[in-house]
Amino acid sequence: MWILKTLLFLVFLVAVTYFVTLNGSTWVDVKLTDTGVPHEVHLVFLLFQAFVIGAVVWFIVTVSHEITFRRAIRKLKQENADLLQEVAGLRNISLDGIETEKPSDER
Repeated sequence: MWILKTLLFLVFLVAVTYFVTLNGSTWVDVKLTDTGVPHEVHLVFLLFQAFVIGAVVWFIVTVSHEITFRRAIRKLKQENADLLQEVAGLRNISLDGIETEKPSDER
């Protein structure tokens, strides 16, 4: 499985490198507001910024999901421990006070 992941990552890296070499000298105008003055930036720099912003958003979402999952697991482990303690208590109950019914010989 790791070979497939490595191969896909390598193909992605080659595609990005090819795209960057084709557009290495391209400049684009970026306007941050409607009335703002456009700023000229390299397309590669703009793509890098978009990648970094996407990676940061992905990281924040992943961390929030991980925290949620860990809370749920902790809650389930606590519930499991409580249930095991209850079962152990039920196993230790004395059966002396319980009357046993004798089966009747009715046929």
